[in-house]
Order: sequence, then structure tokens, then C-alpha cells
Amino acid sequence: MKKVVCTLSLTFFLATHLVWAQVPVLYKWGDKYGYKIAGSGAVAITPVYDKAFPFSDDRALVQKEKLSYFIDSKGAIKIKLKYDSAYSFSEGYSAVLLQGKWGFIDKLGTLKVPLLYDKVGSFKEDMAAVVLKGKSGFINTAGKLVIPAIYEQAFEFSEGLAAVKSAGKFGYINREGKWIIPSSFDQASNFYQQRAVVVQNQKYGVVDEKGRPIIAPVYDWISAYQDGLVRVQKNNKWGFADRDGKIVVPLIYDWAGDIVNGLAKVRKENAYGVIDAKGNVIIAVEYQWIEEPANGKCMVVKKGYWGVIDLLNHEFTSLNYAVNRTFSEGYAVVFHQGKYGYINQEGKNTISFQYDYAYDFSGGWAEVMLDGVAFVIDTKGTCVKYCK
Repeated sequence: MKKVVCTLSLTFFLATHLVWAQVPVLYKWGDKYGYKIAGSGAVAITPVYDKAFPFSDDRALVQKEKLSYFIDSKGAIKIKLKYDSAYSFSEGYSAVLLQGKWGFIDKLGTLKVPLLYDKVGSFKEDMAAVVLKGKSGFINTAGKLVIPAIYEQAFEFSEGLAAVKSAGKFGYINREGKWIIPSSFDQASNFYQQRAVVVQNQKYGVVDEKGRPIIAPVYDWISAYQDGLVRVQKNNKWGFADRDGKIVVPLIYDWAGDIVNGLAKVRKENAYGVIDAKGNVIIAVEYQWIEEPANGKCMVVKKGYWGVIDLLNHEFTSLNYAVNRTFSEGYAVVFHQGKYGYINQEGKNTISFQYDYAYDFSGGWAEVMLDGVAFVIDTKGTCVKYCK
């Protein structure tokens, strides 16, 4: 009997995680929006919408022919909106606007919080910021005002704390409305892994959940945390600090991108390269341009031509394709032997060199010109609009 229960539990776990993994992702095809399955790229919901937003709580806000709906992951209409505006669902509720007042509906479209408020935020940690008569407070999911509307501004709760503004300065309160970090900041962000970026006297720093300084407010700018690191900028130089405030990459670069999958693009004296999270140089800082690494490879520009670097063995392969523009939606326009075509992020010529001119891809389509005639192609090079 125990074996059967275990098998059923494992089946349920795999099924629920499979469903979660298959939440459709938004994409644009020409001038319409639809949804694909992440990973496989299979079309889940045909692109027929004039406007669309990502799925949240198994609901997506879409607009078609000036009518707005919430659909489910199969494209079925679940709520026909009768409101002037709406937010995406968060924690089972969507903020809706009618005749200048905001309230909240549930996933069935039932109005659960009356239309009473001048402004609202989304529910986070079972609380939502609301504005009444110019002052901010918080309601719970029952619509009860549990933290009085006495603040000049309020942001959503994160890790049990919310940044609020009082007497011109930001601090942090808990769910009972008690001050945990006194209001002394010019700006304040949400907490993430017990860290929040704050601004004091026009300088950026980082505090912990008790307000203790982790990074002193001495920087000109600090990013949000990404892979456990923040980008820090001072005197036009960039580096990285860890969650304990230690500088792990010295401020020696003229620009640095976020750490993504352990790697970050950097620029120094108009040359680009790639470093890892410890500051080790993975791709030498000597290229005119570098695309984001993908599939173990990285597209680079050297001496005006595209090339490919294999990140595993660091081999560089020069391509005979003159650079026209950087990549857009995974494709780059290139000029070769007097004609324009496209290469992908592995350096392969995916759309042959046959056009008199070519533009970047946008929404899966690109405009090209041939023999003085303009038309639109898809990523396979097939004409989809203004075809002969």
C-alpha cells in the first residue's frame, strides 16, 4: 500500500511540475500577439490579439477588437471585462478600474474588493497598497484596511516588509504597520534575499532586513541583485559586489552588464569582453561588440566582421560576414557579396544573401527589398505580407 501511495505522489509531483513548466509564454508574430510553450516553441495559443500580457495565476489579460478578456492557458475566455482597466492577476486577484475607482476581482470575475480606491497595487504576501484621498495604506484579501492610509507613498510587501514614505523619507514597516527600519532614505526598493538597495543623500547603498548597512551609500548607482551579485558604479567605473558587500570584481570597467548564468559582458576603452562572477576574463576585452552567450557559443565582432567564440575551448572562428547591425530576436542582418541576408546566433546563414536591403526582425517578421519592391518575410525567409 505504501508503494502505491509513493507512486501516486510521484505521479502527482511530476504532473504538477509538467503543467507548471508548460505555462505559455507571450510572443509577437507580425502585429499580433499569441503564446508559445516555453522550451519547445510550439504554438499554444494562436497570435490573434491586438494586445496581450504574460500569464500569471493561469490567467492572461488580452485585447481583441477593443474588447478585453482574461483567458486561460488553453486560450478559453474566462472573464469578459466590463471595466475601464485591469492589472494582471497576482495571488488570485486582479485590480480593476471603473469610473475612476479601483477594486479587485477574483479568477471567476467576481468583485471581491469594492471599487473604493483612487489607486492600488497588486496583492503581494496577501496585502495590497491602496490610495485614499492622496494617502497610502494596505488592505488584506478580504478588502479590510489593515494598515491605515497615512503614508505619502507605499510599495508592495516583500519578505514581510514594505517600503513606505513619511515626512519625505522612505523606511520599512512590517505587516502590523510597525516601523522596522526608520524613514531616512530618499528612495527604497523591495527586499530580495534579505537585501534592499536604498538611496541616501543621492548615493546608493544596500541594507539588510534590520536596516544595517551592508554596502555603505557611497555609490553613484547600484543594480538589483542578480545571481547573488549587484553591479556597482562610482566615478563612471563599474564592478560587482556580493550579498555581504564585498567587492568581488574591482571597479575597473567603463560598463558592466548583469551576471547571467555566471557570465557578464563588460566594456573597457570601447572594447567588449566577458567575465565570470569572480572577475576572471572568459572572453578577452578586445572585441568591437559581443552578443549574449548562448548554447556554449558567443557571437562577436572583430575588425568589422562577425565571428564565433566557442566558450568551451575558446576557439575563435572568423566569419566572412560584414557587420550591418547587431542581433534582433536571434538574427542579424549581414552584407555579403553585394547582397543582404541573415545569420543566427551560431553564425549560420539561415536566410540566403539575396536582398537589396534588409531590416531587423520584429515580432518574428522583417521587411526586405528586392528589385525595388518591399515585402515582409518570417524567420524562415518565407514571404508573409505584401507578397507578389
